[in-house]
Amino acid sequence: NNFEAGYKRRLLQDRLSVSLAVFFTGVDDAQVPTLVLPQAITVTKNTGKLSSKGAEGELSATPFKGLRVDYSFGYTDATYTSLQIAENGVSVDLKGSRQIFTPKETSMLAAQYSQPIGAMKKLKVIARVGWQYLGTEYFDLANTIKQSPYSLWNLRFGISSRHIEVFLWSRNTGDKKYISYAYDFGAVHLGDPATFGTTLSFHL
Repeated sequence: NNFEAGYKRRLLQDRLSVSLAVFFTGVDDAQVPTLVLPQAITVTKNTGKLSSKGAEGELSATPFKGLRVDYSFGYTDATYTSLQIAENGVSVDLKGSRQIFTPKETSMLAAQYSQPIGAMKKLKVIARVGWQYLGTEYFDLANTIKQSPYSLWNLRFGISSRHIEVFLWSRNTGDKKYISYAYDFGAVHLGDPATFGTTLSFHL
């Protein structure tokens, strides 16, 4: 079962754009990854029922020439309304568990400013700052392995022309330590640390 409704509108002579959407999805025979020991392999089975509902919104604004601000948010309530898995030869009831790899809240805010320079104004200086937020995320069906809410900052600054671009950038600028992936048996993979770099691009 699936239901989705949306709304989008442009305001202030296209300087402001707003969109909203709500959704509901019901899944029978949801695909569920199950760890098999001692082989330590993961088998995907079609079992259980999943209910997912939520809302998404986006806002884009141009307060003045050269500046663009984008904001988005998402809310997802995804839980298993029925789920039975085998664990150590015993059937375990995990009804009510949250869906894995699905943060309840997500949010993003980005601001970019560009300014032409030079007499011919063929060059642009561009600066961008981005913020990303992810709510609590679970990595196993029993919801015992989780990542608490966290946020990341990304930066970019450079010069752009018709044929060439040079940018300095950073990802996870604050060097936030977080789990990007985890396994049923407890091993985790951490997200990338603070990363800095330079990008040079040519356009014909």
